[in-house]
Order: sequence, then C-alpha cells, then structure tokens
Amino acid sequence: MFGKRDKANPEKKRRLKLHETTHENDIRYRGPITSQHFKILGWLCIVAAQIAVILHLGGKINEGFAVDSAPWLGFLTNAAELSLPFLLIANFAQLLNTEQGYKKQLLINSAAMLGICVLYYLMFYRYIVGGLAAFLTKPSDALPCVNTVLTFVAPYGFLSFNLFVDLFLCTLTMLFLNYKPRHIFVGRSRFIFRLFALLPIAYEAACMVLKVRSARGLVQIPAWAYPLLTVKPPMTFVLFVALAMFVKTRELRFRRHGKTHEEYQAFLQTRRNSLNFSVFLTVMIVVVSLVDMVIVTGFSLNEVSTSIQARATLHAMEAVLESGQELTEDIQAQIDAAIKNYKAATAAPEGEAADPEATRTAVLPTPKPAQTAATVPEAAGTPAPVDIDQLVREALDGSLDEEEMFMSIDSGMRLAEAVGFGGSISMLLLAPLMLLFSYTRKPRFPILDMLIPVAGIALILFVYLEGIHQLLPLLPVGKVNLQELKQAITDSFSLMTTM
Repeated sequence: MFGKRDKANPEKKRRLKLHETTHENDIRYRGPITSQHFKILGWLCIVAAQIAVILHLGGKINEGFAVDSAPWLGFLTNAAELSLPFLLIANFAQLLNTEQGYKKQLLINSAAMLGICVLYYLMFYRYIVGGLAAFLTKPSDALPCVNTVLTFVAPYGFLSFNLFVDLFLCTLTMLFLNYKPRHIFVGRSRFIFRLFALLPIAYEAACMVLKVRSARGLVQIPAWAYPLLTVKPPMTFVLFVALAMFVKTRELRFRRHGKTHEEYQAFLQTRRNSLNFSVFLTVMIVVVSLVDMVIVTGFSLNEVSTSIQARATLHAMEAVLESGQELTEDIQAQIDAAIKNYKAATAAPEGEAADPEATRTAVLPTPKPAQTAATVPEAAGTPAPVDIDQLVREALDGSLDEEEMFMSIDSGMRLAEAVGFGGSISMLLLAPLMLLFSYTRKPRFPILDMLIPVAGIALILFVYLEGIHQLLPLLPVGKVNLQELKQAITDSFSLMTTM
C-alpha cells in the first residue's frame, strides 16, 4: 500500500529500466489512434483549407456572403493549420515502425514534391503565362504582367503551398540522425553522416530568412521558387527535430548497457516506448505552442520599438533641417549614436524590471560642444547647431499614440505570420489527442494508406468544382434573357446575309 515490496516477490515493485523492457514484460496500454487516423485527419484539414479559399473568394465577390460565411471561415482556417502537424506525426510514426520506412517515405514524399512542382510549372508557365502571351503583341510582357497580378494574390511577396517539401525535409532529418548506414559511412565516419542533418535544417532556415526579407520588401522571390518554399511554421519543424533527437538520445541511453542497434529497433515496437513517445510529444506540443506565442509577441514589441526609433530619427532630422543646417553623414551618425546611448542608459539590469521614472530621466553622455551650441548666440549667416541628444531623448520619452501603437503591433504580427510564426499555437488543441495515439498500433486496413491521398485529391477537385458552381450566382453579372439573346443572334445573322 505504501510502496513496500513483497518479500515473496522482490521484483514486483521495482520499475523496469529502459533497457530491460521487452515484449514479454511490456505494459498493456496502447492508444486507440493510429498513424492512419492522423493521415486521414491531415488530408481532411487540407480539404478544409480549400473550402476556406472558396469562402474567402466568395466574400470578396459579395459582402452578404462574407458576413454569413465569417464563422465558418474562421473555423476552417484554424482547422487548415492542423494539416501539416497531423501529416508530420503520421510520417514520423511510419519511420519509427521500421527502418525500411525511410526509403519508402523518401520516395513517396520526393515524388509528391516533384509532382506538385511539375504541375505548378505546367499550369503557371504554359497555360497562364503562355495563354496571356498569345493575346499580346509583345509576348515577353506576359510574365511581368502575371508577376504584377501575383503581388495582389501574395501580399508578402511569395506563395508557399507544397506540403511535401516539409515532409521530405523532415524525413531527411530523421534519416541522417537515426538511420544506420551499412555500406557507406560505417564506423567513425558515421559522424559525418549524422552531420548531414544540418542540410535540411539549413534549408529550413534559409527559407525563413527569405520569407522575412520578402515580407519587409527587401528581396523579391521569383515565381519559380514558390513550390520549393517550406510551408510549415518554423516551430513545427523544431518540434520534429526535437522528436528525432528524442529517438536518438533514447537509443544512446539504451545501448549504454551493451544493447545493439537491432535490439533498440525491437524496443521501439514496445507499447511502453510508444506511451513514452506520446507523453513526450504532448509535452513538446505545449512547449512549442507557448514559445511560438512568445515569438509572435516579440515580433510585435520589436516593431513598436522600431517605430519609436524611426520617429525619434525623423524628429531629430526635421529639427536639424529647420535650424538651417545641412543634414550631413556626421549628424546622422550622431543621431544613431544618441539613440544607442539612450537605449544603453535606460536598459534595466538583468533580472530587474525597467523603471519608467529612470527611463524619463536617463542621463545621456554629455553632448559635444558642437551639439550644445544652440545656446550660443548665432553668428552672422551661420545657423546654430541643435542639441541632438536632447531631441532624441524627447522623442523617445514620448509614447506612440493609440493608432501608431496598434499599427506597429499589427505590422509585427503580420511579419510573424509571413514567416510562419504563430501557426503552431493551434497545435495546443492536439495535445490531449496525443495521449490516445500509438505508433505501434497497426491499422486495420493498411491498403487505405495508399487510397487516402487519392481520395484527398478527389475531394479537393470536388470542392473547387462545387465551389465555383456555388459562386457563379454571386458574380456581379446581369441575368440574360434567352429569348432576347436568340433574337439578337437572329438579327445579326439576318444583317450579315443582306450585306
């Protein structure tokens, strides 16, 4: 009752260690949800995303439709964000079931990724750009014209839609971290093979940097690169890497006791490890979602700080120009230095909150004589220099008005959204579901794994066909009287025959 061991059976109360777990002494609990269920849910979320596109388009056409569909649009948009987490976890589970899953998943994901790329290039360059070029006297203007239209469709300067790029990168990461090469990179050189895991991580980071710079208007991502961009939020990739590291560090712990890689592969199929994995996944989903929320807040606060500094710089420059001085590079450098000094003087010590009173009365370095010369009588024909430090201090001490504040916060959130941050917050809804998930439970109908993508694509086609059919009556086009149309055609033919 109080944890005492039974003397007749001393091993009864002792908890089995990791390396001692076998199929014979395994636990009984196994979650009822399989990877196949997650794959179905993932594709349903993809279909939900396409319905959201149709509803959004209908809202652009008709205001009444936008009001009626607003609740559904919000629900479907949130559901669409869960598509990638469902598919990633299903993909991860299939990789854990057998080492042969790496080859299968790499082939499936790479083929799907390339298939979407080819379909995009065919539709974009041949049918859209090529079709427009057929109507232009100068066909070379077709691509710039389409790119101009894309700026309205892609407000951040890019479109990311190829989910299989993310699945392919995650499978590569898992492969490099946990697969055991048998012919190449054996022995100590296997460490080089493990370092290859940095390649998909670097690709993910490069895409994130490109998205940030594109959202800020610093670079222009070409249209051919759209199907090669990652889709998932960066924190979702962090979650996948954390899961891969969990599997790898667990193997290191397991093999410290003289166990082999093959024995660890057998241990991965135990119900105890499946439950441990589900618990770790649940905790990591909560952690990643909260960190994602903090990062989005950080983006907003950074934009507010940037707006305040920009206002201070503008205020100082205007004062310099009003004084009649020339805005030289030296004065601009003094403005930047004054802002930097102010931030350093008002920074709170580590672990302490900033004191508002100290912020307002922060002591800046004593201005140079050239800066304080505003108090000296102005020489004939010579404008009096202004006190740049004082101007910057006054501008930074003043707070943004309500409109500027909300604009800065909204700008930060939009920038975070462009990169993908904030998209992992909705994963909190999945945390309780993970405790019911077991990657070792075999699906009752394995053949469905091949049919699910086919059914998903068929559903997407149906959504667009039915959606366009439902949107046609909303178009601002007048109704046509068939009898009047027939009469107009008859009159036209009669006129042509009499000529």
